[in-house]
Amino acid sequence: MIFFKTIKWKNFLSTGNTFTEIDFTKHKSTLIVGENGAGKSTLLDALCYSLYGKPFRKINKPQLINSINSKGLEVEVEFSIGKREYKVRRGMKRSIFEILQDCKS
Repeated sequence: MIFFKTIKWKNFLSTGNTFTEIDFTKHKSTLIVGENGAGKSTLLDALCYSLYGKPFRKINKPQLINSINSKGLEVEVEFSIGKREYKVRRGMKRSIFEILQDCKS
């Protein structure tokens, strides 16, 4: 079973140059709720982009980069599968794609 630990992103869609981070380890389960425009779909797009290289919604990849900064998109997700720990980092306008296994930050 996959257990997500954290996800963070910057310069992704409408978010700016400071990382937005969600820690899924604070509680046994996580429920994501919010008003329209609060970022629920952005979280899902960031997760899909980090793992698969494309967003969940039908958004062109160049549109994922924050239109004001136009650079530095970065998404990072940490998770575990069994006893293995993983970190996936992906970015654009500084091309990044890393998969790290069983190493400390």
